[in-house]
Amino acid sequence: MNSHISSAILSSFFLFYNLMPSQYCSAVDAITPTQVLKQEQTLTSSGQTFELGLFSLGNSGKNYVGVWYKDISVPTIVWVANKETPISALDSSVVLTIGSDGNLMLVDGKQNSVWSTNLSALSNNSMAVLLDDGNFVLKDRGVPMAEL
Repeated sequence: MNSHISSAILSSFFLFYNLMPSQYCSAVDAITPTQVLKQEQTLTSSGQTFELGLFSLGNSGKNYVGVWYKDISVPTIVWVANKETPISALDSSVVLTIGSDGNLMLVDGKQNSVWSTNLSALSNNSMAVLLDDGNFVLKDRGVPMAEL
């Protein structure tokens, strides 16, 4: 095979792979100040046991952030962040993010904080990690600050 053609094919593959959304390449288990979780995305624990994302209960028209077992026939939710403050299922701009104060925040499409960890003494080096035991842990500079 011509070396120019092989180089072109190889270059095309790497370009395609690098442009592919990360949810198709590998599982993501953390939210960082630069990596938010959008409505259509989920986090998956490293061992592929748990998943975190937005879900709706039946036809309630309300969305919640929660953790559930991944890949089981009967969906089993093990934790819900915003039980008291559900978000309209029509709001497609919801994000789970690390705020400038280091807290994990659920922000609606109007940029209102709907739910937050509301901890003090955090830095902007925080990250929230979904562990393979189902715990969602907020860490600051690698030190666990809260199990959510």
